[in-house]
Amino acid sequence: MTFGYPLALVLLLPTLPLALWALRRQDRARRARLHDFGQPGLLARASTLPPERLTAIRQALTLAGLSLVLVAAARPQFGDRPASLVHTGRDLLVLLDLSRSMNAADGDLPRLALAKNAALQALASSPGDRVGLVVFGGSAFLQLPLTGNHAAFQRYLDAASTDDLANPATDLSRALAAAATAFEHEGERGFQSVLLLSDGESVEGDVGPPLKRLREAEVPVFAVGIGSSEGSPVPADSAEAPERWHRDHIGRIVQSRIEEGDLRRAANETNGVYLRWTPAVGAELGVELEKLEKRTMSSRTSPERADRFQWPLGLAILMLGLEPLIGVKRRRQR
Repeated sequence: MTFGYPLALVLLLPTLPLALWALRRQDRARRARLHDFGQPGLLARASTLPPERLTAIRQALTLAGLSLVLVAAARPQFGDRPASLVHTGRDLLVLLDLSRSMNAADGDLPRLALAKNAALQALASSPGDRVGLVVFGGSAFLQLPLTGNHAAFQRYLDAASTDDLANPATDLSRALAAAATAFEHEGERGFQSVLLLSDGESVEGDVGPPLKRLREAEVPVFAVGIGSSEGSPVPADSAEAPERWHRDHIGRIVQSRIEEGDLRRAANETNGVYLRWTPAVGAELGVELEKLEKRTMSSRTSPERADRFQWPLGLAILMLGLEPLIGVKRRRQR
């Protein structure tokens, strides 16, 4: 036999002596009042008060009932019973922008590092979800199919770099189309969502057609815009470059600014949510994702300990119920 809450048993040690002391004190006070009222022998014949022997039995029932209540509170467990374990969650595809502009730093960290942190914080609140990774720039491809292994997802996310794509431009339409295609082949409709992390500087493609596919498939897009309106210079492609900053075709240092138009459109047209990056954006995403419905991912039967608290609780109720009935006697009618 085991106990679910063994700490309740520890309460037996101080509780029972205190209860016994209280009952004894109450009994002494009762005897003193009876002695002041009249002779005990005469009172015993003329009153309905129970004799001393029955009073002791009532006190014993009170103590036993109290003990059994504490035993029941400790949740005694004996034997096993089958239990069904259900794993619920959703399917989430993370679209990570790996374009050159994601190397720009509007603060202490590059935008790409901020995007990775936001994704991990959002997933921390939904450990049961399946998650996949789509990386994109001027092109897009499924880097990691949907999986329940969050550790594997984190490894792929940490390894993602702007050097992974040959085309350093940004095409949001290709990323959204890749997500729509992935969900058409895997997952269950109504339990799918997209997390889009980008600075929004998309100069290629039309997001309309892929957004229509996602809307018809009931896939909401949660878009996070990363960057500042003031803009930041884009670092050179390589640390071995002669200059620190990337320059355009006429020699000007390229300034990258957040473009929220397509990001807001993606969220609005799919009944999703758009958020501007802040240090708390990961927690905000977690709250929004928790609003989505979950489906059963897997189910299995596993034995668990069977609770037997009903027996001591039933005996406690019986004893405490009998206690006021013992020793009751009626006066004889003359």
